[in-house]
Amino acid sequence: MIIIKVKLFTHTDLDGVGCAIIAKLGFGKNVDIEYCDYDNINEKVANYITSKDYINHGTTFITDISVNEQVAEMIDKIHLIKEFMLIDHHKTALWLNKYEWTWISEYHNEGIKSSGTTMFYQSISHYKHVLFVDNFIESVRRYDTWEWKDKFNDIIPKQINDLMYILGRDIFIEDVIYQLENNLEYKISQQNIELLNRNQEKINRYIESKDKTIIIKEIQGYQAGVVFAEQYSSELGNKLATIHPELDFIAIINPQHSVSYRTIKDIDLSVIAKIYGGGGHPKASGSPINDDMRKNIIDLVFS
Repeated sequence: MIIIKVKLFTHTDLDGVGCAIIAKLGFGKNVDIEYCDYDNINEKVANYITSKDYINHGTTFITDISVNEQVAEMIDKIHLIKEFMLIDHHKTALWLNKYEWTWISEYHNEGIKSSGTTMFYQSISHYKHVLFVDNFIESVRRYDTWEWKDKFNDIIPKQINDLMYILGRDIFIEDVIYQLENNLEYKISQQNIELLNRNQEKINRYIESKDKTIIIKEIQGYQAGVVFAEQYSSELGNKLATIHPELDFIAIINPQHSVSYRTIKDIDLSVIAKIYGGGGHPKASGSPINDDMRKNIIDLVFS
């Protein structure tokens, strides 16, 4: 008997990993998951199509991340032969709604901000039994929309996100799935709470050190604070934005992956990120750093 696997391309952050967890709960071992960032999503999906690997899978899902128009057109030509579904909640992906195989929505349930995990759960639960995992899904949504801080004063979503990076993605996923399957809800163990407390001290020291390296630069007419950092981009960006109210936003450059943009002001950073090939939310967005950019950095350093 040949088992046709489901394919999932998903983002690398907590919301994208939340989609992976929902897929594993829904499809078990019959799901093939590939994690993507904005610097490689188009290449990975294009290769998947040109190699005709999609023939070996049933439905192909793309969650919490979007593709460019060239790749979208490639998908559109074959989605009737093999089902594709792209699910995203970022404002900069709304243009993809012109395709019948996409579902892009910033909000759900009467104006409540959505998340990739929430939408993916709603999507597959229509035809595939998935455990009722409301508390975990809501925690992911609150973290991704930053409502954990701005609206609910709920530290648990942040702790869940921090724990994912402390434990590593694979161990974190195993821990969440084990708890959801056995307890039908997710709780952070006391051992992991202690681990989180120690990690928060490390985060605080990291933010203090990066604050000393901030560089002021005008970007697209705004005064931005630019730092180089490889960790804790969300917390680092929001904390630096709070420390420096004179700045419009913070740009965090991780040369290995991307640029993250964070603000606490009424500025739509997704518009700025889109200029540089990325996207996201008004107060939290990102854009890719590709190989050519990295090469230019190296050439500049050693010129």
